[in-house]
Parts: sequence; structure tokens; C-alpha cells
Amino acid sequence: MSWAVLLTLLSDCLLAVVLFVLFWYVARVSRNIQGVFTWGAAHVVYTIGATLFDAGTATFADAGLATAAALSTHLGSAVLCGGMAALGWAVVQFARRRALHRLEIAVVPMAVAPPLLVWGLGGGWEAQSVVLNCVELLVLLWMIWHLHVLREDPYRLPARMMMLGCGLLAVLYGSVVPGWSLSHFGFDEIWVSVDLSIWFMLNFCMLMLCSFRAAESLKLSAMFDPLTGALNRRGLHGELSSWPDRDQPGLSVIAIDLDHFKAINDRHGHDTGDRVLQRFSETVRSGLRSDQLFARMGGEEFAVVMPGTDRETARHLSERLRNQMMRLEFSPPEGRPFRVTISLGIAFGGSDGEPFVELMRRADDALYAAKRKGRNRVEMQP
Repeated sequence: MSWAVLLTLLSDCLLAVVLFVLFWYVARVSRNIQGVFTWGAAHVVYTIGATLFDAGTATFADAGLATAAALSTHLGSAVLCGGMAALGWAVVQFARRRALHRLEIAVVPMAVAPPLLVWGLGGGWEAQSVVLNCVELLVLLWMIWHLHVLREDPYRLPARMMMLGCGLLAVLYGSVVPGWSLSHFGFDEIWVSVDLSIWFMLNFCMLMLCSFRAAESLKLSAMFDPLTGALNRRGLHGELSSWPDRDQPGLSVIAIDLDHFKAINDRHGHDTGDRVLQRFSETVRSGLRSDQLFARMGGEEFAVVMPGTDRETARHLSERLRNQMMRLEFSPPEGRPFRVTISLGIAFGGSDGEPFVELMRRADDALYAAKRKGRNRVEMQP
């Protein structure tokens, strides 16, 4: 191996460490982005394995250290295959936005097993070359399969570029296969340079995807209540501003308040109160259409906004929510189980396209009327 190739591989290790720091930072500031830290760590492992396998083996062999060269070959191949499979882990976590399944978790041990088997059987550098190329090809195809789910902007372009990069790597690694039958193993400087350039593009695209996901997460945190998943005030007004016919007749607003919620917090603790709010929110969201908005206005006060809804539909929905909430039973850590009721006030848009702020005020007036009349009831504003 020439000094140029050796220096290229060593500089690639340094670049991998720098990229790992960037991915670690993104993972630290955006804790809900899955796969980003895995990608950075796996790329460092993969790069170290590749350097051991190529540069380490050649360096020790040139120095006449046969045992060290063999160790570098086998250890490098196992580390490289494990890092490659972990990169596939990262793509699955990021693209699917979920934890790994059991079979997916087994991919890394399955990828490390072949080079360890070759090591145990006494195979050499050539046998390990065949093994790691096969593992890389399979993992690249696995990554392409999961990247294809990122179809929406702004993820579409960098995801397609990653798919292209994985495809080019598959062609590059597959190009050495015909030479195996002729006992031709090894890579020239051009092959190594192309390989590193494609990996640089993959890392750049992954950083782009992570930055888009981080921006999306920040937007969601600014628009949604983290406890209940409902829109906050800012999110509600943002959604309303995007409705072209938000002031049309038929817009209904339901103001909702949990009865005696302060007493629940005082008696059973805020953790129990949080669980009440979460189950209430789940109950409401399960009964709404996709074009209906659910928002937390503050504390135990919520609102449902429904376009194109008549009085009977709004009243029916309100009564259904009230009855569903009455049937829920909550079990605190200490004390007896209890139930929670809600009060609701409904207001409707007028024929002159009444603004939402006025509708919300009238819904609140109806809600206060429900409270004055004993709570656990629905009141409607004319």
C-alpha cells in the first residue's frame, strides 16, 4: 500500500471523529431524533475497521510482523462489518422513527459472525475481503430499502442522494467480485478515493436530514403542548391562519374545562393530575376528524374548533365527550379510585363570518354558564 493511500485512510479516521462530534451535538440538542447518534458512532467504528483492515494489515506486513498483520486483518474485518451493520441500524431508526425490532437488533451480531468464522477457520486477507464485501452489499441494500420511505420535502432530496450514494457503493464494492475468481484482491488509489468521496456525501446528506428533523422538532415543540399533545395557543392560531375559510359561517368552538381539577392536584398530586390531562386529551382526539382542531388553552382549559359544523353535530360531540369522560376511572398511588367530569360551552359562527376571537369569548361565556349551573353539563351560546 502506498503512503498516499495510507495518509488518505488516516485522514478519513480524523474526519470520522469530527463528524461524530457533530452528530453527537445534534443528538444532544435534539434528543427526540432517533438514529443520529448511532450513525455518528457507527461511522467511526466502520472507519476504524476499514483502516485496520487496509492500512494496518499492509503496514504490519511491510514491517515483517506477520502475526500483527493477521490480527489487524481479522479484527479490522469484524469491526468493519459491525460498524456497517450499525449504520443500517441508524437508517432504520431515523427513517422509521422507531426503536429497532428484535430481528433488526440481531443484524450486527449476524454481520460480525462471518469474519469471526473466517478467523476461526484460519482464512486470510482474501477470505475476509470476500466476507466484508458481501456484508457491505447486503447492508447497503437494506439502507436503500428504508430510505425510500422519506418521500416528503424537505427529506426527499437528501434521502434520494443517500440512496444514490448507497447504490454507487454497491456497484463499487461489487466491481471487485469478478476478480475473485482470478485471485485478484486489493484496491487501487482511485478506488479508495471514490469510496471515501461517496461516504463523505452520505455523511453530508445525513447531517442535512438531521438538521431538517431538528427544525421540525423545534417547530412541533413551539406549536404543541408537550404533556397532552394538543395544540397550544400559538399552534391553534397558526393553524387557523392557514384556513382560507376560517371566518365562514358554520365554524363551531367548544370550550372545555375539567371540573375541580385543582382539588385533584391538591389531593392526589401533580403526577396524577398530569395523567388525568393525558387521558382526557386522548379521549378527545380519538373522537375528532382530521379537519377538527384540539388545543390546550392553559391549565385545565381546552378548546375544540370545528369547521362546517351545525348545532346538532356540535352538541352531540360535546355530550359524547362528557359521557366518555364520566366513564373513565383514575387510580391514584394512594387513596380510592375517582372519576372526573367536564363542563363544556359551545359557540357558533354567525352569518357575517364572526372572527375566531369573538367565537372563543362566547364559548367561554357558555362554559362559565355551565359551571354556574352545577358543572358536568353542556351549554350553548345563541
